[in-house]
Amino acid sequence: MIRGINPISIILIDMQKALLWVLRIIPAVILLQTLPFKFLGKPESVELFTTLTSKALGNGELEALARIGTGMVELVAAILLLLPKFTFKGALLTAGTMAGALVSHLLFLGFEGMAGELAGLAIVALIFSSMLIIKKPAT
Repeated sequence: MIRGINPISIILIDMQKALLWVLRIIPAVILLQTLPFKFLGKPESVELFTTLTSKALGNGELEALARIGTGMVELVAAILLLLPKFTFKGALLTAGTMAGALVSHLLFLGFEGMAGELAGLAIVALIFSSMLIIKKPAT
Protein backbone atom coordinates (compact mmCIF):
# COMPACT_ATOMS: atom_id res chain seq x y z
CA MET A 1 0.00 0.00 0.00
CA ILE A 2 1.24 3.43 -0.95
CA ARG A 3 0.20 6.11 1.54
CA GLY A 4 -3.07 4.42 2.42
CA ILE A 5 -4.05 3.74 -1.21
CA ASN A 6 -4.92 0.16 -2.01
CA PRO A 7 -3.63 -0.67 -5.53
CA ILE A 8 -6.33 -3.34 -5.94
CA SER A 9 -9.09 -0.78 -5.45
CA ILE A 10 -7.49 1.49 -8.06
CA ILE A 11 -7.42 -1.40 -10.56
CA LEU A 12 -11.07 -2.25 -9.85
CA ILE A 13 -12.13 1.36 -10.28
CA ASP A 14 -10.27 1.54 -13.61
CA MET A 15 -11.90 -1.71 -14.76
CA GLN A 16 -15.33 -0.37 -13.84
CA LYS A 17 -14.68 2.83 -15.82
CA ALA A 18 -13.51 0.78 -18.80
CA LEU A 19 -16.62 -1.41 -18.63
CA LEU A 20 -18.87 1.66 -18.55
CA TRP A 21 -17.14 2.99 -21.67
CA VAL A 22 -17.63 -0.35 -23.44
CA LEU A 23 -21.32 -0.25 -22.48
CA ARG A 24 -21.51 3.26 -24.00
CA ILE A 25 -19.44 2.75 -27.14
CA ILE A 26 -20.95 -0.49 -28.46
CA PRO A 27 -24.57 0.69 -28.66
CA ALA A 28 -23.42 4.09 -29.95
CA VAL A 29 -21.53 2.38 -32.80
CA ILE A 30 -24.55 0.19 -33.54
CA LEU A 31 -26.75 3.27 -33.77
CA LEU A 32 -24.26 5.28 -35.82
CA GLN A 33 -23.43 2.57 -38.35
CA THR A 34 -26.96 2.52 -39.77
CA LEU A 35 -27.28 6.29 -40.17
CA PRO A 36 -25.78 6.54 -43.68
CA PHE A 37 -28.37 4.01 -44.88
CA LYS A 38 -31.20 6.00 -43.31
CA PHE A 39 -30.06 9.52 -44.20
CA LEU A 40 -28.87 8.75 -47.74
CA GLY A 41 -31.96 6.71 -48.60
CA LYS A 42 -30.13 3.50 -49.44
CA PRO A 43 -32.47 0.96 -51.10
CA GLU A 44 -32.28 -1.52 -48.22
CA SER A 45 -33.38 1.12 -45.73
CA VAL A 46 -36.09 2.51 -48.00
CA GLU A 47 -37.48 -1.00 -48.51
CA LEU A 48 -37.46 -1.78 -44.79
CA PHE A 49 -39.22 1.46 -43.83
CA THR A 50 -41.69 1.20 -46.72
CA THR A 51 -42.65 -2.27 -45.51
CA LEU A 52 -42.90 -1.03 -41.93
CA THR A 53 -45.01 2.03 -42.66
CA SER A 54 -47.23 0.12 -45.10
CA LYS A 55 -47.97 -2.64 -42.61
CA ALA A 56 -48.04 -0.57 -39.42
CA LEU A 57 -49.71 2.60 -40.68
CA GLY A 58 -51.31 1.49 -43.93
CA ASN A 59 -49.38 4.19 -45.78
CA GLY A 60 -45.99 3.46 -47.37
CA GLU A 61 -45.71 7.13 -48.36
CA LEU A 62 -44.59 7.90 -44.80
CA GLU A 63 -41.41 5.89 -45.36
CA ALA A 64 -39.06 8.89 -45.64
CA LEU A 65 -40.47 10.56 -42.54
CA ALA A 66 -40.15 7.36 -40.50
CA ARG A 67 -36.67 6.57 -41.85
CA ILE A 68 -35.18 10.03 -41.34
CA GLY A 69 -37.01 10.58 -38.04
CA THR A 70 -35.69 7.29 -36.69
CA GLY A 71 -32.20 8.24 -37.86
CA MET A 72 -32.39 11.58 -36.06
CA VAL A 73 -33.50 9.92 -32.81
CA GLU A 74 -30.68 7.37 -33.11
CA LEU A 75 -28.12 10.11 -33.78
CA VAL A 76 -29.18 12.01 -30.66
CA ALA A 77 -29.15 8.80 -28.60
CA ALA A 78 -25.63 7.92 -29.77
CA ILE A 79 -24.29 11.37 -28.94
CA LEU A 80 -25.90 11.31 -25.49
CA LEU A 81 -24.47 7.85 -24.78
CA LEU A 82 -20.95 9.12 -25.42
CA LEU A 83 -21.27 12.17 -23.18
CA PRO A 84 -20.78 10.94 -19.60
CA LYS A 85 -23.01 13.68 -18.17
CA PHE A 86 -25.88 12.55 -20.44
CA THR A 87 -25.24 8.80 -20.66
CA PHE A 88 -28.30 7.88 -18.59
CA LYS A 89 -30.61 9.90 -20.86
CA GLY A 90 -28.93 8.42 -23.92
CA ALA A 91 -29.37 4.93 -22.50
CA LEU A 92 -33.08 5.57 -21.89
CA LEU A 93 -33.52 6.88 -25.44
CA THR A 94 -31.54 3.97 -26.89
CA ALA A 95 -33.46 1.35 -24.90
CA GLY A 96 -36.79 2.83 -25.93
CA THR A 97 -35.81 3.09 -29.58
CA MET A 98 -34.41 -0.45 -29.70
CA ALA A 99 -37.48 -1.83 -27.92
CA GLY A 100 -39.60 -0.13 -30.58
CA ALA A 101 -37.43 -1.60 -33.32
CA LEU A 102 -37.81 -5.09 -31.88
CA VAL A 103 -41.59 -4.71 -31.64
CA SER A 104 -41.56 -3.63 -35.30
CA HIS A 105 -39.63 -6.77 -36.20
CA LEU A 106 -41.97 -8.98 -34.19
CA LEU A 107 -45.16 -7.51 -35.62
CA PHE A 108 -44.31 -6.32 -39.13
CA LEU A 109 -40.81 -6.99 -40.46
CA GLY A 110 -39.84 -10.46 -39.33
CA PHE A 111 -36.33 -11.73 -38.87
CA GLU A 112 -35.33 -13.01 -42.31
CA GLY A 113 -32.11 -11.83 -43.95
CA MET A 114 -31.02 -8.25 -43.25
CA ALA A 115 -34.02 -7.69 -40.95
CA GLY A 116 -32.74 -10.47 -38.69
CA GLU A 117 -29.26 -8.96 -38.55
CA LEU A 118 -30.69 -5.57 -37.65
CA ALA A 119 -32.88 -7.15 -34.97
CA GLY A 120 -29.80 -8.86 -33.51
CA LEU A 121 -27.98 -5.53 -33.31
CA ALA A 122 -31.06 -3.97 -31.70
CA ILE A 123 -31.00 -6.70 -29.03
CA VAL A 124 -27.33 -5.99 -28.26
CA ALA A 125 -27.96 -2.23 -28.05
CA LEU A 126 -31.02 -2.82 -25.85
CA ILE A 127 -29.10 -5.06 -23.45
CA PHE A 128 -26.13 -2.70 -23.16
CA SER A 129 -28.28 0.41 -22.74
CA SER A 130 -30.38 -1.42 -20.13
CA MET A 131 -27.21 -2.21 -18.22
CA LEU A 132 -26.34 1.51 -18.26
CA ILE A 133 -29.81 2.35 -16.96
CA ILE A 134 -29.48 -0.14 -14.12
CA LYS A 135 -25.97 1.14 -13.32
CA LYS A 136 -27.10 4.77 -13.24
CA PRO A 137 -24.43 6.66 -11.30
CA ALA A 138 -25.38 8.42 -8.09
CA THR A 139 -26.05 12.11 -8.64
